[in-house]
Amino acid sequence: MNEHRSAKDAASDTEPSSANGITLVSYLLGGLAFWGGVGWVADHFLGFSALFLPIGLGVGLVGAIYLIYAQHVRS
Repeated sequence: MNEHRSAKDAASDTEPSSANGITLVSYLLGGLAFWGGVGWVADHFLGFSALFLPIGLGVGLVGAIYLIYAQHVRS
């Protein structure tokens, strides 16, 4: 039983690092895509060519970094 458990623990030691990497990248891409999309829609409906898109991308990047910090670094 202990041999099975130790092998399972060894496997679980390697899985969280790859899962955390995928999670971090998904937070970054999700934040950029969502808030960039919100900025693009705001530009489209308010008649601007490229005002809110960069603002939305910046908000998405900062929000994603804060979310990563709050969930993974601070805890």
